[in-house]
Amino acid sequence: MKQVLQYRRSGATRVVEVPAPLTPEAGLLVQNQWSLISPGTERMLVEAGGGNLLNTARQRPDLVRQVLDKAARDGIAATVEAVRNRLDVAIPLGYSCAGTAFEIGDRVACAGAGLANHAEIVAVPRNLAVRVPDSVSLDDAAFVTVGAIALQGVRVADARLGEACVVIGLGLVGQLTVQLLKAAGCRVFGIDVAADKVQLAQAQGADVACLRADPDLLEKVRAFSVGRGADAILITAASSTSDPIQIAPGLARDRAVVVAVGMVGMDVPRNAYYEKELQLRLSRSYGPGRYDRTYEEEGVDYPPGYVRWTEQRNMEAFLDLVAAGTVRPSRLVTHRIPIARAKHAYQIVTGETAEPYLGILLEYPRLPTTEAPTRTRVDLGTASRPLPTSGTVRLGVVGAGSFARSVLLPALQKLEHVELRGVATASSPSAHQTATRFGFGFAATDWHAVVEDASIDAVLVATRHDLHARLAAAALRGGKSVFLEKPMALSPEELEDVLEAWRSSGRVLQVGFNRRFSPTYRRLRAWFASRRVPLVMSYRVNAGAVPPSSWVVDPVQGGGRLIGEVCHMV
Repeated sequence: MKQVLQYRRSGATRVVEVPAPLTPEAGLLVQNQWSLISPGTERMLVEAGGGNLLNTARQRPDLVRQVLDKAARDGIAATVEAVRNRLDVAIPLGYSCAGTAFEIGDRVACAGAGLANHAEIVAVPRNLAVRVPDSVSLDDAAFVTVGAIALQGVRVADARLGEACVVIGLGLVGQLTVQLLKAAGCRVFGIDVAADKVQLAQAQGADVACLRADPDLLEKVRAFSVGRGADAILITAASSTSDPIQIAPGLARDRAVVVAVGMVGMDVPRNAYYEKELQLRLSRSYGPGRYDRTYEEEGVDYPPGYVRWTEQRNMEAFLDLVAAGTVRPSRLVTHRIPIARAKHAYQIVTGETAEPYLGILLEYPRLPTTEAPTRTRVDLGTASRPLPTSGTVRLGVVGAGSFARSVLLPALQKLEHVELRGVATASSPSAHQTATRFGFGFAATDWHAVVEDASIDAVLVATRHDLHARLAAAALRGGKSVFLEKPMALSPEELEDVLEAWRSSGRVLQVGFNRRFSPTYRRLRAWFASRRVPLVMSYRVNAGAVPPSSWVVDPVQGGGRLIGEVCHMV
């Protein structure tokens, strides 16, 4: 299938043929018909790719701190390799789309960065997909994520009937915010740096709108609010400057609410906010549930009695407003471009092609629904280096996370008698990127493509821990030798299954307990090699902190630090 990827190191944006994803356990597989480019967010991503690292460091000091912390903890060489590895990643673009769900056949709208991408087929968790009302077209439904972002901003502002609201930044989110506020019975004043956006906001129903550079801006807002100042100010701009945050106090009444919806500078003038006792609130994306792995990935919903408006329910509410004709996304569309020409769409967004734009929709061909989900393997025909005619091991790899890409695969690529035959990962972009970078013959999203390939002699398993035992046992029973990253299993039952498969296979099973071969371990072993009497030892292991949200400490996927890390030492 075709997917739009952005390459961080070069900055290039390309339409690439990648393997289709599998249906997630708690989600849907969707054939896209339309996806929406978010001009602000995606422009920043594209412009950051291939950019000057010094400029990136200035814009993201938090990332600089992470790099420095890693260097102090793991050393300069490991940090440089980790940064290089991150730069070599291809990023899937897009986070708002609509199409038809395989199996159930419903028309659905989907959200989620890294999930609801610009791709012919997407795999989306159930809490990030909603049914599209019959009266709503799929091109309108493709606005669902941007609409939910705008709606969440309005909810955080707690805008009431009849209140005077100011919207700073009249891009896609801003224009939808204007429509939503009008639907809520508010009076709306729009501000933007571009005259065409100001005119469009007035056409969308804004009571007043003017340019940011207008010398009478403050007076116009004062007149609009009958001398009181705005009740709520919603900042929907995408800007690296703090100008929207800094002009808000002059537009607001005492104890007004200022909501940062867009990505803007946050150099807050304390005195100006303090003197009016303004409330500065941040609106988090599509709503409650965002960045919660339990909600988004595992599909565990929040009870409506405690959390009325989750991100999914915001998506539903937005589409209901579209169905009622209260919000009209189609008025914001300036371009409809086939997915094959997506590169041209991003040239428009970045200004490389100079033409006015706002809502850019990517259109997808209708694929045979019986074929699309099965194309989970792409043969790349990668020209490998010349290999010896005999003694060559044809290797398949399942899992290509950070450790595999930065440590295992570079080492394997250098071995004279190893042919990298195929790689499978759950992520379509990761599978394609890994295969092309290291010279694999094919890329896949289904691990069966590797384990059941008759041309493969051995399999390297480097997935998350919960799949280790299952994949290793399947590969051994398929007549393949296995190099299995630690831990072997997460339960005694899984371990016994792997051992039984090994005993009956006659193949090699090796586990990646690499710490046993480290220089420190070898010196310790040599030091005590001649000892023959009992010995009591006390030692401390520091493996580095892991965030509580990491899959490593998840009892289902990672098994926790004891199983995942202490297995090296016992």
